Amino acid sequence: MVNAYEIIKSEKLRRDIQAKGGLHEFLNYDGTIFLDSGGFQAMKHGIDIQISELIDVYEMAGADYYFSLDYPSSSARNSEKKILRTISNFEKLRKTMEHIIPVVHPNISRALREYEAFKEHNPEYIAIGGLVPLMLTTRGLSNGRRKAIDIIADIRKRHKGMLHIMGLGAPTVIPILKSLKCESTDSAAWRVKAAHGKIMLPNRGERYVSKRKAKFGVVSISDDDMNAIQKTGCPILKEYGWDNIENSFEVRALFNAWVILYYPITTGRLNGPFFSLLEYSRKINNT
Repeated sequence: MVNAYEIIKSEKLRRDIQAKGGLHEFLNYDGTIFLDSGGFQAMKHGIDIQISELIDVYEMAGADYYFSLDYPSSSARNSEKKILRTISNFEKLRKTMEHIIPVVHPNISRALREYEAFKEHNPEYIAIGGLVPLMLTTRGLSNGRRKAIDIIADIRKRHKGMLHIMGLGAPTVIPILKSLKCESTDSAAWRVKAAHGKIMLPNRGERYVSKRKAKFGVVSISDDDMNAIQKTGCPILKEYGWDNIENSFEVRALFNAWVILYYPITTGRLNGPFFSLLEYSRKINNT
């Protein structure tokens, strides 16, 4: 996942990508590249991205899929204008570009309204955005988490193509998305946590391992944690060792990426509230 906002705000980055012939060559990466519109970041910084500017970036980038420019809303009171702009932007982009992914948003009434507008164009992919705040609710099988799963399940049953869930690529959530038959998701947590000196542990939350001093969120790694990681046969630990995990952002990021990619595929085990969420998703999806 690459964010168009970073390209739009940096003329040098845009020139460098263009000089290389596109994102695949620039990143030296032959896998699937999703290019996000950057609408959320632009909204946070009070910037309005123009469709013409976004099209220029999309055409230059040579990604595999492009997210439409959408407008999440924090409440139902301010959603009408954003719904209309979200739908209109998709209709404009699809006339110019192929592989545009439209985005639907909570609550369920808005998601269904946007879906009904998008389905007329038979998109190969649909994304659901705006679910992260619901999934961050902290009390068990809460209404927020249940609502997030209900929205995913409802759109999944209606849309016969591929489904992407934005921002929910945590090891505790991926098994739930698999049970709902979602094709893809994304997450920046693996590098954000690494930048803050933390590593993600399978079924154990996160631990602070950096040698730098931290003022908040410090749960130090224990001998039991380290033994549990060693038993997984983690290749990042084998290659770099604990010293490099403690001292290097890059190694911590690689470690966290390995946990996200490896753990749900090989085990899929969940504990606590996310186990209840998995059971709930299986029940409503009849899996």
